[in-house]
Amino acid sequence: MKIIVDKNISKFEELVSLLDDLKDIDFRHLKTEQITNSSIRNAEILFVRSTLKITSNLLDKTNIKFVGSATSGFDHINTSYLENNSIDWCYSPGCNSSSVVHYVMSSIDYLINNNLFDKGDVVGIVGYGNIGSKLSKALNAIGIKNISYDPLLDLKSLKTFDQVKKCKLISFHIPLTVVSKFPTRNIINTDLLNNFENKIIINTSRGEIADETAILNNKNITYISDVWCNEPLPKTEIINHSLISTPHIAGYSYDGRINGTINLFKELFIFLGFDENKQNKNNKFIKDFLGVKEINYYPTNISDYSKSFDILKESMDFKILTKGFKKKLPAEIFLKKRSKHISRRDILPN
Repeated sequence: MKIIVDKNISKFEELVSLLDDLKDIDFRHLKTEQITNSSIRNAEILFVRSTLKITSNLLDKTNIKFVGSATSGFDHINTSYLENNSIDWCYSPGCNSSSVVHYVMSSIDYLINNNLFDKGDVVGIVGYGNIGSKLSKALNAIGIKNISYDPLLDLKSLKTFDQVKKCKLISFHIPLTVVSKFPTRNIINTDLLNNFENKIIINTSRGEIADETAILNNKNITYISDVWCNEPLPKTEIINHSLISTPHIAGYSYDGRINGTINLFKELFIFLGFDENKQNKNNKFIKDFLGVKEINYYPTNISDYSKSFDILKESMDFKILTKGFKKKLPAEIFLKKRSKHISRRDILPN
C-alpha cells in the first residue's frame, strides 16, 4: 500500500518512522505543490491540509480510496466527487477549536482594555458547534453574558438570529456553504450591517462569509478578522481597514495542529482494519509522544488569554506587510507569514 502525505502535517512523518505497525506501508511525504495527479496516481490514501484543493482533476484516474484532511473545515474538498466515486474521506472537526477560542478571547480582552467593549455587554455567537459552544463556556467562566444561534441544532438554550444581532459583539463560527438550507456565503452583508451601529464583528470562519465591500462601506462597524476573501491573495484595503487583522492563524496552535495529526492516524488505523487493542496501543503512543496536555478548566481571568497570545503584535506585523501593495497582498507573502507563525500552546480543554 502507498500513502501520500503532505509534508506540512505536523509530526506525521516523524511518527510514521516510530510506529512498527506501519512499517510495511510505503509512505511518501511530499510538499503541497508536489501533490499532483501524476504523483498520487498509484497511491491508495492521500492526507492533506486545507492548502490543497481536492478536485476531480487531482483524483481522476488514480487509485485513491481514502482522503483525509488534518483540518477542521472541508470546503477545500469536493465531497460530491468523492462520494460519487466511492472514495472514503474524513476531516478533523474541532481539532483547533481551543486555538480559535483563544484567539477570540484575546481579541475581546484587547477590546475591553481599549474601552471598545464592556464586560457588561453581551456577546452573540453564530454557530454552536465545536468552537461556538466552547467559546460560550469560556465567556461564562469570566462572567461575560452570551447567547448563541445555530439553525442546524435543536437546543432550547439557543436564540434566534434576530436576537443575536442585537448583541454588542458578534463572533461567527460557521462553515462556508453556498447550496444548503442555510447558506452562509455573504451572511455578513449590507442588509445585516445597516441594522448595526457601533457594533463589533469577529470572523474566524472563512473570508467568504463576509461581503468585504459592504464592510468597507460601513462606518459603524468594528471588524476583526483572521480570514479573507480570495486567500491567499487578500485585498490590502480590508486588511488595513480591520481593527485586528491576521493571516489565517487563529487555529494555528501547536495543539490545534497535532490534534489534526492525531485524528488522521485514528482514521488510518480504522481504514486499515486494526482491532480495538491495536488502535488503542498506537493512539496512546502517539498522544504520549506528542505531549498532549489534559486541561480540565477554563481560565477565570480574561487576561490569561492575552498573556500567551499578543494579538495586537500579530496584527501589526501582518499589516506592515501590506505596505507597497495597493490592491492585493501577494500570495507568497501571505503564505510565508502564515507558515512562520509561532505556535502557541492551548490553555483550554480539548
